[in-house]
Amino acid sequence: MKKMYYNNYICQKLGKIEKLKIKKSKSTELKKNEVRLKVLAIGLNYVDTLMIKGDYQYKNKLPFVPGTEACGIIVEENCNNIKLLNRKAIIFSKSGCFSEEAIINKSQLVLLEKNFSSIDGASFFSSALTAYVTLLEKAKIKKNNFILITGASGGVGQACVKLALHLKAKVICIVSNKKKAALLKELGVEKIIFINNDIKKEVMEFTNNEGTNIILDINGLLKEKNILGSLSWNGKYLIVGFTNNNITTIKTNYILIKSIQIFGVRAGEFLRRCSITKKKKVIRDIFSLYRKGVFKVERYKIKPFNKLIYELTKIRDRKSIGKIIIKTKYLDNV
Repeated sequence: MKKMYYNNYICQKLGKIEKLKIKKSKSTELKKNEVRLKVLAIGLNYVDTLMIKGDYQYKNKLPFVPGTEACGIIVEENCNNIKLLNRKAIIFSKSGCFSEEAIINKSQLVLLEKNFSSIDGASFFSSALTAYVTLLEKAKIKKNNFILITGASGGVGQACVKLALHLKAKVICIVSNKKKAALLKELGVEKIIFINNDIKKEVMEFTNNEGTNIILDINGLLKEKNILGSLSWNGKYLIVGFTNNNITTIKTNYILIKSIQIFGVRAGEFLRRCSITKKKKVIRDIFSLYRKGVFKVERYKIKPFNKLIYELTKIRDRKSIGKIIIKTKYLDNV
């Protein structure tokens, strides 16, 4: 193999995003069942900030290239499948995407049609997978269910909101400011509650004193607010993530008294552990919903590769709305 060089971001020590370094790296040989991709676009996600900080449940071995979502073109394969060459693919991985080149096991790819948007390929799948697993596999959401969603203005939140509305559920969102409220109103959310309001009172008024059937806690709001008080009898609480390590506990007697069902959601791990038949069905369903417009990312910003650190800090500091996509030097040539 001819030695090639490419740029990537290296995390040498867990901690601040600002400590990431751009490094010129040399291409290495592929192992069995790996492919090499020329990365076109990178989707930034909140989980990336947690992995760099060391707060995520999965720890990458240092040093590592962060980044969990991207879209690229396969330029080399060691899978005994020459048909993979020049195929466009989504990368969903625990690391490796903050780079102009990525070596990925074929199991961590979703192949795309050649004319599939590279921007969409780098921006929708991770959030869509989380929304699908959370609402359909875990919560088993039904028509006319009430669902309360925290962190709804981010990428995962918007995907969950859009899927819930598509399934004819009644969506309630808790927000911290008017800008986020306006975005969610545009998506079709009927009930918006500002975080400093009486959440339980407003939920009960909206649900005719029944409470919400489902709480989807994307940002760990439970530590700050007793949102469990807004749940209906036999309601479901799903935790998807945390911000600033805001991990809390739930009293078991409270779970018993209200017959609460509690679920933890790790969508990527769900996909990795399910059968091949189930995995194909999930991916097929997600793309079907994408084609219907449910998972189409409407709001996004495209930034150059050298702005990745700055844009990731905005996600960490909760100052971003919608998806941020980083383009590499290869994007405009496809």
